[in-house]
Amino acid sequence: MSPFFVLSSARAGSTSFARILDCAENGCCLTEPTPNLNAETRLAMEHRLDDIDRAVADLVVPRVNQTTDEVHGEKNVTYGPFIRSLHRQLDARFILLTRDGRDVVRSLMDWHNQMFGTVYREAPSPGSLAHRARVSAGALPVHLDTSDFARPRPQPGDPMYDRWLDASRFEMCCWYWARIYDLYLDELDRVPSEHWHTVDYTAATAEHILDAARFVGLRGLNADTIDKMREARINSLQDRVEEEPQFPDWTSWDGQQRRQFAAIAGHTMERLGYWSNTATRWKPRDFGTCWNDKAADVEWYRWMFDGRRRMHEDAIAWVNAQGATRSVMDFGCGVGEGYCEAFADRAYIGVDIAEKSIAWAQTNRTNPIHRYTCRDFIADPPHREADIVMSSGTIDNAYDPEAYIDAMIAAARESIYFTCYRGWFPDLEEHTFMWSSDHGCFYTDLSAMRLREHLERRGCRDIVVEPRATGRTDIPYETRVTARVPEHAA
Repeated sequence: MSPFFVLSSARAGSTSFARILDCAENGCCLTEPTPNLNAETRLAMEHRLDDIDRAVADLVVPRVNQTTDEVHGEKNVTYGPFIRSLHRQLDARFILLTRDGRDVVRSLMDWHNQMFGTVYREAPSPGSLAHRARVSAGALPVHLDTSDFARPRPQPGDPMYDRWLDASRFEMCCWYWARIYDLYLDELDRVPSEHWHTVDYTAATAEHILDAARFVGLRGLNADTIDKMREARINSLQDRVEEEPQFPDWTSWDGQQRRQFAAIAGHTMERLGYWSNTATRWKPRDFGTCWNDKAADVEWYRWMFDGRRRMHEDAIAWVNAQGATRSVMDFGCGVGEGYCEAFADRAYIGVDIAEKSIAWAQTNRTNPIHRYTCRDFIADPPHREADIVMSSGTIDNAYDPEAYIDAMIAAARESIYFTCYRGWFPDLEEHTFMWSSDHGCFYTDLSAMRLREHLERRGCRDIVVEPRATGRTDIPYETRVTARVPEHAA
């Protein structure tokens, strides 16, 4: 039977995956067998390897031909440039193992800082190295470090080429993940589709792994064994040294890290299907649980309104001061507490992602010129539906505040108004995010400077970003933002 090769980036879970497949009764899946093509893959990626077919014939084919297993498999992170040659010479099949690039980057950063200290050794900073990593890096001279040599570097014409040596290690890891998977996708496009299979290890179940095993002809695996091996987190920091990750999960990356990753790796995330909508690229799977859990708890919404009553009254007064405003849309309206009464004589449109809260409002709020709609307005923004689009103390919990603002601009015909309830941060250079898995929302400190920059970039006018006194001692000021939307807003 034809051999198979597992393709992945480093830190994508391929060691775990290979060890699971290696438990099959009729085959093997070797983990990084030697020769491992470390030097050859780098030279091939830089078009400096004279004969790719010869490298495969000399270094891989003999190992495959010597196997006694019915099905021979291998895992290495260096096969990218050799995919077509492996297919030609061995009639090989391939399993492309993918993992969300943000998770890979985090893992690479931890691998460098806590384990080996050798990920892109040319980066300007050595990193926050643990003692173990310092010792490991010191024991391996750069010129003998074939693993780091094997990692790709930008070539002329690549946007990262001219600034590579000034890039942070974080940016280098983002670029590495994108470059490797772009290479895999480009090469696999030149191989018959029936010869390769994809597994997303970010959310793989036992059945996904069994499907991959069947694809390459492996037998004897069972779901219980697979689940136990997955739960063991093979080759993780916990498995190797009984330590937990230290580098922040992507849900806690700041605004700069989000921008850097999106700029460097966003296109590859789209190619792999991790980002299908640019507005929701930073939306965790379980976002919104806190509002869904509260459902139509009117007392809870009343308590929230009363706790920030001054800010709500401030918002209502601002809207009333805008003259003949016919319609107001409220992002994150809940059950419309306070606002349905304040805007009784206007077309008030409440929008929220909490289905039960909206259902309650649709049943119990009876003003005929009011309307309540359930939708993720960031993912699916209304189109110029109201004169003013407002939001009071909700953007701080959003998964992407800039996409939130974009949705407000798209929905407004004239102006937008929003407040950030977590405070006034005039000296904060970047938005800082803290994800709460318990609540299913973010708690974000929003940079006043970045808010203004984004509104200016979107063409808004009469922008005001200012502190507003709350009358409270815990948070004395909130951030209030008002702006007129550009005429072309849509």
